[in-house]
Amino acid sequence: MKRITILKLIIFISLSTNIISAGGVGITPVHYKEFFEPGLQKSFEFQSFNTDPTKGVQVYIKGDLANYTNLSETYFIGSGKFIVTIKLPQKIDKPGTHQIIVGAIEAKENGKTTIGGIAAIQGRIDILVPYPGKYAEATFEINNINEGEEANCKLEIQNLGTEEISINPKIEIYKENKSNNLLTKILNRTTLEPKHTTTLIEILKTQNLPPGEYQATATVNYGPIIETNKTFRIGEFLVEITDYDYLFEKGKINKFNIEIKNKWNSKINEIFAEVSITDNGKFITGFKTVSTNTAPWEIKNLTGYLDTTNFETKRYIANIMLSYDNETTSKLVAIYIKKPVGKINYLLYITIITGITVGIILIYLLKKIRQLKKLAKKRNGKRN
Repeated sequence: MKRITILKLIIFISLSTNIISAGGVGITPVHYKEFFEPGLQKSFEFQSFNTDPTKGVQVYIKGDLANYTNLSETYFIGSGKFIVTIKLPQKIDKPGTHQIIVGAIEAKENGKTTIGGIAAIQGRIDILVPYPGKYAEATFEINNINEGEEANCKLEIQNLGTEEISINPKIEIYKENKSNNLLTKILNRTTLEPKHTTTLIEILKTQNLPPGEYQATATVNYGPIIETNKTFRIGEFLVEITDYDYLFEKGKINKFNIEIKNKWNSKINEIFAEVSITDNGKFITGFKTVSTNTAPWEIKNLTGYLDTTNFETKRYIANIMLSYDNETTSKLVAIYIKKPVGKINYLLYITIITGITVGIILIYLLKKIRQLKKLAKKRNGKRN
């Protein structure tokens, strides 16, 4: 988090053996996506952990395709990797996205979850079943902004059909009920093959729009027309990422603290963060924090856990995305993995602290000796 003084750093290092606290369960990665193929067999690796290595973790599967899955492990102490193997049928009648939920929860023993424990952490495997012919779906996101800022938009289009499509997308901004078109942005036309997804990132010039609530409409024309609407605010409806951990030790489970600030003059509830770690654009791992509630203008911490066992000691990029009240805030940041601190270094720090303490005691004793010598001289002078 924020930079600390050398003295605080020495004290922090001397106490760092007690960093990990009990009560946190995590799972990684948070998301896989796979297009359906008849009889598809595939394995997906997950890892779950309890920050208290003496406590258990119960793993479970649910969802409409749960009967076609198998877990290599269902319970372990502390942390462990497990494999979810899917063996899909030759046909799934219902096209669209089917979710396999992979969950983990603290448990005293196999089959007995902790009463009153924390909420389950869940990852998922999405199985996308194509529609016959031409069929596409789109998701649209636009961020809340302050007055005078540009608006960032993300339009994701998935070709969930069996034929190639040519897409013609655009974004429009309205004040109320589409009665007044304030802004139109035509996006680049493109083609999209079956079982492919494209993501369009756009910036809208909204600096001249006054504060208030607006409706953004994304239209995708590929023969049929998809229309998705989002409401966004120009103002201060925002949960801001104000600080974050950026230095982590290799080869261990590290706490990842994210400081957030509610900049809206009302409560905002159920705020959580999803963090994705990438290296040169390649996804490495991700995790999710538990949710929290915030009072107006309140500053709070969200805590997740980053396992750096297979990381190199170098710089990575983390995408921190907060979710709250059907809105999101995201921030791309640099994080750094450092070498683990060895026993020799710990001894060095202890030696430095001991040396400083001994030095202070010696200075104190020398002052006392001088004072006693002066007092003795005065007494001897009076006797003579």
